[in-house]
Amino acid sequence: MAKGHSSVMSKQMLLGLLVAGFAFGYVRPLAAQNITGTGTAGDIAKFTSPNSIGNSIIIENASKIGIGTGSPSSKLTVLGNTSNPIIFGKNSGTGTGVRGEGATGFGVIGKSNRTGVQGISTGSVGNGVWGDCSADTGVFGSTATGNGVHGHASTSNGVGVFGDSPGGNGVAGSSPGGTAVYGNGILGVYGQGNSGGSGVYGNSSTGKGVYGQSTGDDGVFGKSTNGTGVHGMGSGVGVFGEAGSYGMIARGSVGIYAAPTTGNTIAGLFGGDVQIQGNLTKTSGSFKIDHPLDPANKYLYHSFVESPDMKNIYDGTVTLDEKGEALVPMPDYFGALNQDFRYQLTAIGAPGPNLYIAQKIADNRFKIAGGKPGMEVSWQVTGIRHDAYAQDHRIAAEQDKGEERGFYIYPAGFGQPQAKRVEYAQCPGIEQPMQERSVQRFALSKP
Repeated sequence: MAKGHSSVMSKQMLLGLLVAGFAFGYVRPLAAQNITGTGTAGDIAKFTSPNSIGNSIIIENASKIGIGTGSPSSKLTVLGNTSNPIIFGKNSGTGTGVRGEGATGFGVIGKSNRTGVQGISTGSVGNGVWGDCSADTGVFGSTATGNGVHGHASTSNGVGVFGDSPGGNGVAGSSPGGTAVYGNGILGVYGQGNSGGSGVYGNSSTGKGVYGQSTGDDGVFGKSTNGTGVHGMGSGVGVFGEAGSYGMIARGSVGIYAAPTTGNTIAGLFGGDVQIQGNLTKTSGSFKIDHPLDPANKYLYHSFVESPDMKNIYDGTVTLDEKGEALVPMPDYFGALNQDFRYQLTAIGAPGPNLYIAQKIADNRFKIAGGKPGMEVSWQVTGIRHDAYAQDHRIAAEQDKGEERGFYIYPAGFGQPQAKRVEYAQCPGIEQPMQERSVQRFALSKP
């Protein structure tokens, strides 16, 4: 009815208003009688008293329904200012309290200065927020400065954010300048992907693709039954580890395997001291320094001195006394470290055909004799290590290849293909070139 217009309703109009009032829960059905009142065009009427009607908070405008607003922007728009939920759905059965479904868009969109959509599960196996999509994104979060999706687990058995996908990405995060995926908790972020998909995939143009932080456990934890637990790929650094103690810890049958992609690039580069608590095995070795005579333009290399034994070398020069003799002292630890000594003597400045070792090493010193008074003598002594570690870890000069039989450290030198490299026998699964694997992983991982 138009505003300002009063009338006595017909029985048909009365019946319609009674049905509408009952449907919206405002009144119970009344006996037929005269109803009066005024209203505004577009407002849904309600009973203001048993015999009169007026405007309700429900408005129809351009085939859209608004509650708390006269200009609804969707089929149903609800506005309000309250600390309680604007829309509350509760289902005491097994169904859904609130459900949103979109054919091509978003099923549910939440927008807020704080939390767009918050889901809480009080059960032990429920989900706070659960999204399912056959071809697109189950849950999508977007924010200007905060977190697109934030998950919180109040107990150690819960998971803040859990993503599962049979073929796509369990969790995918994209950020133009911030953090694509941020997790904080016992498990900061846990993702599981099957059939070639990614458990967690993060992409960022300038920030961090995936960022994990935990106060008591792993910031980012990756686990794979058949593939790679954590795979990092980048035009600069594939995986970067930084910490107050250990930047990266690797454990396994082979703790760390590194191989160059193509050409004569290097498998590993260390910018500081390197400590190895165990045996170092190599095919060759050298030092590399800036050339002393042309440091800006050249390098200088020298090869290591090798031996089938754990051999230490000591040398020096000594001047013989008036008897043509000299007592040469060795370090205090010499006898505790070495055994099976070998000696060499060379006269300097004049022949010394009669030089000899007059007394072998005893009490960490040896004696030279047979020279001329004042003669300078160059000496060299070698010893075989017999400290506790060396005695328990002797190096056998010749060893059978065992399970590595048929593979080669340097296959090209024996006319064999690269597929016969010995690391392919040591680590099955790395036989596919790393660059090729990276391309395939990237194709599988993209959302």
